[in-house]
Amino acid sequence: MSLSMIRYRWSLFLGTFVALFLGVAVLSGSLSVWAAAQPRVPDALAGAPVIVAAPRFDPPDGGFPTYRPWSAQELDRLTTALSRVPGVAAAVPDRPFYVQRLVDGRPVGDRRDALHSGRPWAEARLRPLGLTSGAAPSEPGEVVVDAALGVPVGGTVAVVTAAGPATWTVTGTADRAGFYVADATADALAGGPRFIALGLAPGADAAEVAGRLPAVLGDLGTALTGDARGAAEPEADRSTRWIGAQLIIAVVFVGTFVSIFVVASTCAFSATQRRRELGLLRAVGATPGQVRRMLLAEALLVGVGAGVPGALAGAGLAPLLAGPFVATGLEPGGFRVGFTWWAPLVAVGVGLVVAAAGVWLSARRAARVPALEALRVAAAEPRPMTLARWLTGGGAVLSGGGLALLLPGASAEQKPTIVLGSAMVLLVGAALLAPVFVVPLVRLVTWPARRGATGLLVREGARVSARRVGSTAAPVLAAVGFAVLLVGTFQTADEATGIEDTARIPESAVAARADNVPGLSEAAVRAQPGRSELASTVYLASGEPLDAVGTASADVVAPAGRGWKVGEPVALRFADGAVEPVTVTSLAAQDWVSLPRDLVRRHDPAALTDVVYLAGGFVQSPGAIVMTARSYVEREAAEEGDLIDLFLRVLLGISVGFTGLAVANTLLMATNARRPEFVTLHRAGATTGQTLRVVVSEALLSVLMGSLLGLAVAVPALFESRAGLQEEIGSAVTLVMPWGTLAAVVSVCAGLAVLAASLPLLRPGAGGSPARTMAG
Repeated sequence: MSLSMIRYRWSLFLGTFVALFLGVAVLSGSLSVWAAAQPRVPDALAGAPVIVAAPRFDPPDGGFPTYRPWSAQELDRLTTALSRVPGVAAAVPDRPFYVQRLVDGRPVGDRRDALHSGRPWAEARLRPLGLTSGAAPSEPGEVVVDAALGVPVGGTVAVVTAAGPATWTVTGTADRAGFYVADATADALAGGPRFIALGLAPGADAAEVAGRLPAVLGDLGTALTGDARGAAEPEADRSTRWIGAQLIIAVVFVGTFVSIFVVASTCAFSATQRRRELGLLRAVGATPGQVRRMLLAEALLVGVGAGVPGALAGAGLAPLLAGPFVATGLEPGGFRVGFTWWAPLVAVGVGLVVAAAGVWLSARRAARVPALEALRVAAAEPRPMTLARWLTGGGAVLSGGGLALLLPGASAEQKPTIVLGSAMVLLVGAALLAPVFVVPLVRLVTWPARRGATGLLVREGARVSARRVGSTAAPVLAAVGFAVLLVGTFQTADEATGIEDTARIPESAVAARADNVPGLSEAAVRAQPGRSELASTVYLASGEPLDAVGTASADVVAPAGRGWKVGEPVALRFADGAVEPVTVTSLAAQDWVSLPRDLVRRHDPAALTDVVYLAGGFVQSPGAIVMTARSYVEREAAEEGDLIDLFLRVLLGISVGFTGLAVANTLLMATNARRPEFVTLHRAGATTGQTLRVVVSEALLSVLMGSLLGLAVAVPALFESRAGLQEEIGSAVTLVMPWGTLAAVVSVCAGLAVLAASLPLLRPGAGGSPARTMAG
């Protein structure tokens, strides 16, 4: 029976089908990308079946684990001991370092890949290079390069490293990207190693070798095999993958949430439209349980029919996302997406759950209506608000208002988060209570047009059909409020960040890294007349990492909340693994430790400098450019802003797309269900154009209602968010109202609403006028 009902009344299920198809496709594609985005073993270490990791520190707040570097003494002891383990053929410390090729004095290539494009030749033993010509490097200044660079053996290649520009002699060319140098050269340019790759003897089993290592390593390391070797991935790549993972998680969350919202609203409205039909079933003996099972079976059949092709489409299109993910900085170079068998299965399963969840409440409500009551009120719209909707909507409003009451006692840093959370909860409450606000808003908005025939019909029709108007306005409300709130908040925060960062940079000009360079070399910094800070990392005795900044001052300024005392020596492990005590000279309210620059550089040869605050003229250096302080701040903010904009575009695209689908489907079902009404209008003398104007006006009125309600929640929240930002930075902040985003969202919703409402009236038919066609 459920299958026959779907075939006979397919238009009622079209919106649910499309919503589930798109939702499952998004989920399947996102899961496929997520599966491919897991940490992977660096190509240079892929030939090592076992990798030994240095002692690991897991942050209490659940952030990234970190591995502190070994000292030179620890490393010598470990490599010697590991080389003697049965089955181990070689123990090679992992020493990647920064290097970029110079062309006409300018660094070229991707700045993220450049951070670890330099490698010691010893690592080639783990995954043998295909030397196309020449021999291995053996002396300082010698290198094996990618044959694709076109530099012949015996030629030279100009490069820049963390130390500065250099010219290396090419001793060989290979079939792999990167710069492979003599081991001594890598030791001088890289920081302390945190991983040791083990090459195994022929026939040795990785699991057996790993099982022998705990007795050798003690508390100095852990053996990693299989996928766990992905821990050796460079930190820059790991951070990039994390950013991509956040987008994938957000897409899955928003896509699933909006899918449930659309399916639930579609099913609820569909059940309302079918009250006469359900009443007839009850009248001929159908029990409430049978009605519920029928509606649930319909939803599951639609879920299977939409979910299977949707899952396959999502998984099939997922590989196309690899290029854009890399280009936008969401995944590191070399990222590929393959077919993951479990992603479509999970997506189909979630689609069925979404379909069942979306229809369950409306099925229970429809099944509880007595047969005679359903038949009696079938011609008139039932009360727009059920008790469950009153309770849920009222609870959301109270919860959102309760969060807003926390603002007076919150800190400046906490206020934007509280405002955002409160507004999101209030948007949900407003969407649920939309039918309550429809009637007074309709009367207010349509007051000037109350005397015309079209205005009167629209006004009274909307007033007595609050549920229909509310069902259309609710998704528009959510989309407009969500878009204005998120985009406005982030754009206002960007404005505040620019003001705050500029205030911290008093110099009129700075020497900054070029766009495709990760940082300035030591030679570039030394050439500039000005002040700079060298960023590095030090490690406490527990292994906890602590940001360190090298300055021109000889003072050691420690963060004030860690219990350190002035005049007290503190043992720090530096980036090269060496442990050295420093004496605290002062304390400050900061999260990092300030150290003498020469001390930081001595222990971290791989450190790069972001900017030099110029006190004189700029000196041309490879990778360095000159710009104003404001331009530098804007560029740094723009790099983060580009990622935020990408997140917003994706999330808004999904939410607005599903919102448009909900609006279109609701109006399409409503217009089809109003055939008797349009026939009556036609018999009373209304022309097709007049009927069309009524329908279009009602659709636009619903979109206007939703837009006004969404703005009523989002705009006050934006003002509160701006107030919190002003308090945080102590300066005036301009409120950024995203008019362009608002216009785009409203236009999309209005266009789809007009199209969906008009389409049933414009279908050609044998009877001539659309009204006669509908009557037939």
